Amino acid sequence: MAGLKVHTAQTDFAVTLAELKSYLKVDSTDDDAVLGIIRVAVDSWAREYTNRTLCTTTYELFIDTVYDIDVRIQEGSYLGIDKDFERRNIILPKSPVSAITHVKYYGDDNNPITWATSNYFLDSASMPSKFTLTTGVSYPTGLRPVNGLEIKYVAGYGANTAIPQQIKMACLIYGSYLFERRGDDEKTMVAPYSATSLLEPYTVKQLSTNPYRGTSYYGGMR
Repeated sequence: MAGLKVHTAQTDFAVTLAELKSYLKVDSTDDDAVLGIIRVAVDSWAREYTNRTLCTTTYELFIDTVYDIDVRIQEGSYLGIDKDFERRNIILPKSPVSAITHVKYYGDDNNPITWATSNYFLDSASMPSKFTLTTGVSYPTGLRPVNGLEIKYVAGYGANTAIPQQIKMACLIYGSYLFERRGDDEKTMVAPYSATSLLEPYTVKQLSTNPYRGTSYYGGMR
């Protein structure tokens, strides 16, 4: 079954404890434990809301099968069934992606074979980022029916200081909201509009019902 797993988890968060305390004007260390939990929670909220990775994280994307069909694109208007002609890209979830560590494929013997880096490249200019085949290259054949292709990559803006200021500000606003309303009715703990509006320009939206579907087909799911 195609899916995404974390290989190396993040060790940093969108806002530091010092930044959150400064925003709240808290000088004592009495609430450090609570504030530490809140900063982790708002980091997770921002990642899920935007569908992005913030601090450096390494992922492994497993894909069942990839149908690679080279079809010449016709110019002008013509009649025919609706087809996706651009099947050479694979969307890398949780972008931005800074590097592809390796690509491996598996046959029915379950032995991993590392694919040469000359066969593909990273399109980091797109959002979300894409794994793209080099011109003239086709996907490996004879893949096992489940998790036949593995793409390991590094995502995130880097360190805490590299995260866009709007995202950091949204985390501070929501963190302050949670801290000041701790103990209140959970139904009223929805993130305020002032925080979500800051994240909207960074939200990666995907219309496909399969989160691991790029412009290539994964395992027959569309």
